[in-house]
Amino acid sequence: MRLKVDGFTKYELDGSFVYFIFSKDIVYIGETQKITFSRWVQHFHKTGTFSLKVKKEGNPSIDYFDKVNLVSVELKEIREKYPAVKWRTITQAVEHSLHVLLSKSPSILLKTYFPSYEPEFDYFKIVSDTSRSTPKSLKTEDWKFAQKYSEKIIEEVVDYIT
Repeated sequence: MRLKVDGFTKYELDGSFVYFIFSKDIVYIGETQKITFSRWVQHFHKTGTFSLKVKKEGNPSIDYFDKVNLVSVELKEIREKYPAVKWRTITQAVEHSLHVLLSKSPSILLKTYFPSYEPEFDYFKIVSDTSRSTPKSLKTEDWKFAQKYSEKIIEEVVDYIT
């Protein structure tokens, strides 16, 4: 009998997080103020955002649920630097900045993630969308923080997956 036991005992249930769902040629980026696995469960439900995006934008001949890689990043600096009323807004700004960064520079992942995990793909599509959640009024210095933080996040994610 083969068993695989994983435990998650040192995690807070609340926090500011961004997360990535990698599946074949699709990348989904999201944010949450609760521990990330609760969002992943919602995404994989048949009416969840990821599942619906796969149906709408994915290749029908690909099984996107066959192999999925999940990465979560806790944004502790947001909780340390900003008051509680701004945590969600700044997290959403970071999420949007990640979308912009990876849209402008897809080679970041194409040189690291895809050769190791999905070598049959030389492109990817970001299927998540920040058009409704992007903060509408944010100070310039907060946007600069979000942009720099997103660059740091990508570096850390690339280090983690390679």
